[in-house]
Amino acid sequence: MTIQKMKETTFNPATITDWEQAAIKTLKNKPFESLSTKTLEDIILKPLYTLADLTNIPSNQTSIIRDSKISSDWLIAQAVTGNTSKEILEDLKESISKGNEIIFYTVDTQHSWEGSELEELKLLFKEHTVLLDVTSNPSFLHNFTDLNGMIKGADGKEKDFPNARTYFLDASTVHKQGGDAISELASVLVQADTFVASIDIDKLSEKAFVQFSVDTNFFMEIAKLRAFRILWKAFGEAHGILDIDPIPIHSETSLRSFSALDSNVNILRVGNSALSAVLGGSDSITTYPHDYLTGAKSTSKRIARNMQLVLKEETHINRVLDASGGSYYIEKLTHELVEKSWAYFLELMSEDTLNERNQKLKERAEAKWNQQIENLSTRKKSLIGTNVYANPDDSLENPIKPTDYLRLAEPFELLRKAFLQNSLKTAIIPYGILKEYKARMDFVSGFLIAIGISPLIAPENLKPFDLQQWIDEQNIDYVVFVGNDEQTTGLVPALLNEKLSVPIDVAGKFEEYEDWLEVGLFGRIYAGQSLLEKGNELLALAKQEVSHENA
Repeated sequence: MTIQKMKETTFNPATITDWEQAAIKTLKNKPFESLSTKTLEDIILKPLYTLADLTNIPSNQTSIIRDSKISSDWLIAQAVTGNTSKEILEDLKESISKGNEIIFYTVDTQHSWEGSELEELKLLFKEHTVLLDVTSNPSFLHNFTDLNGMIKGADGKEKDFPNARTYFLDASTVHKQGGDAISELASVLVQADTFVASIDIDKLSEKAFVQFSVDTNFFMEIAKLRAFRILWKAFGEAHGILDIDPIPIHSETSLRSFSALDSNVNILRVGNSALSAVLGGSDSITTYPHDYLTGAKSTSKRIARNMQLVLKEETHINRVLDASGGSYYIEKLTHELVEKSWAYFLELMSEDTLNERNQKLKERAEAKWNQQIENLSTRKKSLIGTNVYANPDDSLENPIKPTDYLRLAEPFELLRKAFLQNSLKTAIIPYGILKEYKARMDFVSGFLIAIGISPLIAPENLKPFDLQQWIDEQNIDYVVFVGNDEQTTGLVPALLNEKLSVPIDVAGKFEEYEDWLEVGLFGRIYAGQSLLEKGNELLALAKQEVSHENA
């Protein structure tokens, strides 16, 4: 083909219908709807977004978000830690010298500041922006005449600190209780409305700041932060302020998805959350060290801080204002969050008292948390290193630091610790040809390891007498039969008839299951089963809290 003919060649415009038909061909009899997923917020995510999805979205949505950002950059706000005032000062000065831009200090009642060390701290607070949390010790503020930055727990002392924002809007608390993005956004609006009942809304916009916890649900977290800026403007308009001043957004990477199991994966989780916090438009960000749960070390603190430095220096994303703006997917998701969050806010405000509103938020958060645990337990959602691809050699000997976050991994950590104390020596007994049962055997092995049991693999195709002898030699407490469908239906009844000395589970779901239970089968392991329910059932067996004729 000549260049001229190539230039003259045209293609028929592709339509969404064409794409859907092409997609259906690849689904192998699955419905097209299977490509869509439902989020925790009850938002349906489509497999493809087009310009048509922006039809009902206000044309100024993107401009509202961008106009509310003072800068495309953000400030690094790593938390200062230490057990004594000397350690805190050392950590503070080192972090600033290594790229930290905000002094983030949570005042502990056990921290004692006196003399020269307090004077040094005062000097550092004068030279740098601060994010100060005095919730547990408000009297600490008596040491300062003014601060530049944001103060949690200041009870709105705007007169005492004219250069600091002292009204704290907290989206993190609902998140920590298990809430979804809609709960978080609506809770902030409820808090803002409560403040407006006692102070002028202009004063609130001048002196308030908001904090979000950003989890690993990448696009939802971006949309959540962007949605807040739209909702804040709508909140101002509802109170008669057409151009309300934007307030700073501080984000911290969520500990909800942190696990003490395979903790290096937390590095990926933090990096994911940090990037979504940036793309969502945070004004300052705190990233937690990956080993935070078992005691952060200097190296892990450096890695956490450097994540933000790398994002700034290597990607140059701090030079782009609202880089995610204009994406059909993100704009649509932002709009849906705005609509659903505002509707839920109005629903909350229909309650008579603040306590009733908070109770309703708490109940929703609890329901959403249970939904997340169920999805994780049945493996509809993955937590790498915890419910899938678990490493049996992971140690849980070190104490896990308590946090105010509900953590998805915690039930699995507790179960694995329990099996360390209550051993259940388990074997997989395979029958048939390897290639026919291997997939099922690997599933069972991964299932058991995720709850804290590392199974042995018995020699394949053992006859009942030889199997019983092997069980006795290896001191086995419990076995799982693995084979293809034909082998299972044919051999499980025969094995049950032999009355082995240990409980037997079968791998897979079979029509004959109830009949097998009647003749001595203990249970089964199958895809979609709750890891936690089965794990607690086997833990009861290990503790000899349940009786079984083969046990």
